[in-house]
Amino acid sequence: MNEKAIDAFKTISEVSEELNIPQHVLRFWEKKFKYIKPMTRGGGRRLYRPEDIELLKAIHNLLYTEMYTISGVQKIFKDKGKSFILESASSGEHEKTLGQNDQTETDIPDYTADLFNSKNSDQPRSEFKTFINNSISELESLKEILQRSYN
Repeated sequence: MNEKAIDAFKTISEVSEELNIPQHVLRFWEKKFKYIKPMTRGGGRRLYRPEDIELLKAIHNLLYTEMYTISGVQKIFKDKGKSFILESASSGEHEKTLGQNDQTETDIPDYTADLFNSKNSDQPRSEFKTFINNSISELESLKEILQRSYN
């Protein structure tokens, strides 16, 4: 019975484990996203409220599943606000909710375009995800080669 209540505050290590990301990433996100404000206890110990955790889950999804950049997510916060991100996260339909409902492809702001230093990317989202996944695979292969060369 070590499970906490759903509405209980959680430490950075518990949130890190729940989201499967390192603690330093959570601290980095606190610097990049002004809406992430965990409570702090004596000695700087962080305690995350349930609403903080929901926001972190939404940001995690945008960055790791939807493949947005940090600046892309910051732009969504700036353009649409925190409540929009939380609402779209709870609906589970980020791609539709983030401005793609009844608009044509050219009307949709591409938040990942900043990665390529352009305002609108001509590359559809699925092609971008494929490109990123292929790049990650190549990098992992290179990492293995480098590791073997040092052993």
